[in-house]
Amino acid sequence: MVTRTAPAPGTTFDREGLLSLAAGHFVVDMLVGALPALLPLFVREYRLSDLAASMILGASLLASSAIQPVFGIIADRRAAPWLLYGGVGLGSVAMAVSGTASGYAILLAMIVVSGLGIAAYHPEAARVANRLSGGRPATGLAWFMVGGNAGFAAGPLVAAAAIPFLGTRATLVFIVPGVLVTAWLVSRRELVSAPVVHPRHAATAGQSHVPGVTLLVVITSMRTWSQFVLLTLAPLLLVSEHGLSDQQAGLAVFALSFAGAVGTIWGARTADAIGGKRMLMWTMPVGAPLIFGVATLPVAPALVCLTLSGLVLQSSFSVTVAMGQEYLPTRLALAAGLLIGFGAIGSAPPGLALFGALADAAGRETALMTLSALPIIGGALAIWLPAPRVEGHSA
Repeated sequence: MVTRTAPAPGTTFDREGLLSLAAGHFVVDMLVGALPALLPLFVREYRLSDLAASMILGASLLASSAIQPVFGIIADRRAAPWLLYGGVGLGSVAMAVSGTASGYAILLAMIVVSGLGIAAYHPEAARVANRLSGGRPATGLAWFMVGGNAGFAAGPLVAAAAIPFLGTRATLVFIVPGVLVTAWLVSRRELVSAPVVHPRHAATAGQSHVPGVTLLVVITSMRTWSQFVLLTLAPLLLVSEHGLSDQQAGLAVFALSFAGAVGTIWGARTADAIGGKRMLMWTMPVGAPLIFGVATLPVAPALVCLTLSGLVLQSSFSVTVAMGQEYLPTRLALAAGLLIGFGAIGSAPPGLALFGALADAAGRETALMTLSALPIIGGALAIWLPAPRVEGHSA
């Protein structure tokens, strides 16, 4: 049997390697997406308060996102393919075991351990995806990101299908895709490996631009606030003001997530052609009237606006990661940890708290209309981003 190794990083667009990374991303983000659907079971099983239930989500968010930059620092020192299969395996096994926990403390511990596996996977996978993209980093990262988007959307569907048969032990179903993809990544560990660009090579790779990546994290956080607040308030608004059922509102959220996956691919191809900075400047403000429309229009056009807002907001997901890696060319995994772990996920709680309080005080429509200003501000701030070394790539 001949073992295929990855081509020299940066020379070709390695579809097989990128699809392998996307498969791992599918599994780890499926675990994150499934947790909200499992919470009602945990609340009944362990008789939890709302605070205790929220701590489960909070612990998962903290472990799976905020700590990603730490794993990024580790992965930037030397190639670490073990973080890929180890992250998928650890995350899946711990999530599977969580549903069999004998008490709340063990449940919480397993959620944290699962989150650590999820956090370990992302920075190294994004670093390798950049190196396997053949000079089209936004497109290569988009392939990787779409796997995560699909997994996040599939998580609650898988959990909902298993709950009627297994109850809290529905978590056990996640061991199957976890073990399969872990074994696949182990068997393809040479394929999903890429050498690290060390600081001594910075002269050829380019110098780090810390102010640029800092501003990019701020812009990404504004997109994240827009996305997560919309995901939270829009279904409630559709049910309370437009009379949709919970199931119909859930389908609307699925449509938003699916459009986001499509937008990720479209946005990456656009950025590879015209440059990430211009792509951000032109697309982010388009989200403003769409969010405003969700709050103010009748149900049919509001649903159209909701779906299109997912496409527009998510179109820059892989683009911002690629730009962060451009600004930190010798710290690719750290850049991914900052842009994915903190910017795209970890920054969400303050925004949710702020706009949740505004919705309680002034109404959901007012909160969403106010939220619509954020994409405009983000697009304006993008004007001040440093120009990339290469403005665009011909596809």
